[in-house]
Amino acid sequence: MEGISRRTWIFGLLTAAAGILAGPARAASGPTLLPRRVGQTVIWRGRKYTAIKSGKKLVWDKGVALPVAQPSATPTPSASRTVKSQMGEIVLASTSAVAMGESKIIGYKDLLGVTKNYVVTRASDGLRAFDTTCTHEGCAVELAANQLACFCHLSYFDRMSGEALSGPARKPLLSYPARESNGQILVTDKIYSLV
Repeated sequence: MEGISRRTWIFGLLTAAAGILAGPARAASGPTLLPRRVGQTVIWRGRKYTAIKSGKKLVWDKGVALPVAQPSATPTPSASRTVKSQMGEIVLASTSAVAMGESKIIGYKDLLGVTKNYVVTRASDGLRAFDTTCTHEGCAVELAANQLACFCHLSYFDRMSGEALSGPARKPLLSYPARESNGQILVTDKIYSLV
């Protein structure tokens, strides 16, 4: 410490510590994805953000915290969120969650707390399940009237087959085998076969 005063050395040490501690505070406070249209929503770090206009620019609002599931006071065994087999079959919802001719987006929360969404459609010949990731650039598809729509670039998909109908997307949505058993909707997704 020759040539450096004790006060200067301590000040430098405190400044460095403050910089290290402030690092996470300086991290992005909103989604890093650029909004493309007013009303577009994204979920990022446990909050739902909506694109709004600020002057002439599109920006994300402050976000709304998503509800966190609280454990019940008396835990009961439930198969609704557990992997059912080594082949990646998961329980997605109860049979009554999707009526005849209806499509719904249903999320599955894995053991790590990560949610993956599926579009489930009930037709007269059975259930169909599709990924909610657009095959154009990976935005999330949403239910829109009688179709599935990706509002990032206006791609539309058939909700019964997952086929691309219009827009820049040309490939169909990824489909998953779906079936019903014991009053539950089961979907086979190989991503869960290693869990």
